[in-house]
Amino acid sequence: MSLRPVDMQVLIPKIDEVAKSHQIQNQHEEFQQQQFAAQLQKQAELQQKQVTNSPKSEGGKIKKEKEKEKYRQQSGDGKKQRYNAQEEDSPQDFKEPNKGNLLDIKV
Repeated sequence: MSLRPVDMQVLIPKIDEVAKSHQIQNQHEEFQQQQFAAQLQKQAELQQKQVTNSPKSEGGKIKKEKEKEKYRQQSGDGKKQRYNAQEEDSPQDFKEPNKGNLLDIKV
């Protein structure tokens, strides 16, 4: 395809318009990228500052205790067995004099 002198006269004034439109388009894309990066940074800061929730327990121990109590009630010697079961289930307390008295908080 060859260009005629008449075509050149029409194309040369339009070069400025095309250059401006390309420049505006490039600036718009850069602006969108900057906004997206800022948004990602804000989300990362929020996630870093938030406390994550630990998964909740299934309640297995409570369920087991209820089942044991139900079994004991059916067997007849409810009070004696409950007392013995509490002794078995509870961990023995061994306290050390220097542990558990102070709480260190870092800010």
